[in-house]
Amino acid sequence: MTKIGQRNELLSGSNPWWRDPLWHDKDSDLKEARDNQIHYNSGVLDNLLVGSLYILRGPRRVGKTIAVKQAIKGLIEQGVPVNSIIRLSAEGLTKAELKDLLVSTPLRPIESGVSRYWFIDEISSVQGEWDRLIKNLRDESAEFRAATVVLTGSNAASLTAAAGTLSGRRGRGTNLDRTLLPIGFATFVALVSPGPLPPRTGLEIGDLRSRTASNAYEALNPWIGDLVKLWETYLGYGGFPLVVAAAKAGIPIPDYFINTMFDVIQKDAFRTSNLDVSTSTNLQSAIWKRTAIPLIVESVADEVSIQDHVVSRHLRYLRDSFLLWSCPKKKDGAWVPMPKARAKIYAIDPIVARLAHLRNPNYPDIDITVISEMQVGMALKRRLIRSGGPAAQEDSIFYFTSATRKEIDFVAECLGSAALDGKYTENDLWPQEAGTVNASVWDGILLTRNVLDTSGSDAWAVPTSILCYLLDT
Repeated sequence: MTKIGQRNELLSGSNPWWRDPLWHDKDSDLKEARDNQIHYNSGVLDNLLVGSLYILRGPRRVGKTIAVKQAIKGLIEQGVPVNSIIRLSAEGLTKAELKDLLVSTPLRPIESGVSRYWFIDEISSVQGEWDRLIKNLRDESAEFRAATVVLTGSNAASLTAAAGTLSGRRGRGTNLDRTLLPIGFATFVALVSPGPLPPRTGLEIGDLRSRTASNAYEALNPWIGDLVKLWETYLGYGGFPLVVAAAKAGIPIPDYFINTMFDVIQKDAFRTSNLDVSTSTNLQSAIWKRTAIPLIVESVADEVSIQDHVVSRHLRYLRDSFLLWSCPKKKDGAWVPMPKARAKIYAIDPIVARLAHLRNPNYPDIDITVISEMQVGMALKRRLIRSGGPAAQEDSIFYFTSATRKEIDFVAECLGSAALDGKYTENDLWPQEAGTVNASVWDGILLTRNVLDTSGSDAWAVPTSILCYLLDT
């Protein structure tokens, strides 16, 4: 084949809607999404404004490609001409190859006044300055500048740099930066619960200590048994769509998905690493067993018998792959990180934190109280990302250390006067465990397993499952 023929064949194979109106019934990704019986549509690519350029980021296997194909199906149903919609996977391409596809491949004609839609999957894996290429096309090609463009990727550093490069060339749409994270607890309940859903009222993130919130917590108390069971199921499975389908079916996390996620880390996130599989597994176990405590890099390095800078580099790999997020210590008197203070680290999902144990039970599992705290933090992150704006930035959720050197798990400007401290207790001694937050300037919420008490002026006790059902997406 000639080069132009290869390009034409590649695009034809990636865009079956050009020739088959029933393409979505045969598409392997959409068929997999239907077959897993959870019928999940994230809606993360809803409401695309014509002419804008969007960046969709998130970890691998979270469903970005399915979200793209669901968005394409929706556009066609809205009457967008199929010839104007182009999808291509940039996985493994060089900058020159991507340019060849975008610039030199003949496209089917479209009517005057119709703009194209470009969906470019995993563009952050392209070798070379792909962001400069997109910038130049937006500057030099009137057709590409008028197009609606969606770029997806799994590398935070690459996508953040691209957002800067493309500044001023992304159109007038709102919410141009979008993030797809594992499924939140409220959606998990809706997908997995076998019975009627508990009532869910709207609750603003800054009103968690309000009378409205107290009434909402009380209204859910009759469902506490169901919600605790669902919460603890969620802590074991997490929110990756294929794993949620396993939870719904009542079967263990599939071995193939566990191995896939290990490959996501070992062969993608750690692709430039020189660590062998055994050392990499030891490193992951050593990192995640320190979840929810200020991370001492030197301690991890000593345990795994590697150098400090190697640990730091691999933490950066995990962060850049959207598999880890940091919760910095709050500076006194300001909503900014404390300089030089150690951050706490959390996995993006329970399956990431539990991966070493799931592959080899001889590695320790993560304590349920730690996973619960981690998922509370993720509930906050998902809620902030959905709301958009400055609060969605990573350094907007903090932990705080009191004068007695005891930690409050989560404080944030968007939480108003509330502070969240997770103990996951179920006994009558919870007021004693609330001593740290009661001694602070915040109105405390002690996150329990199943204790609800909002009667006092000091810390409230609120079941973690109830709060996250109301707060999470």
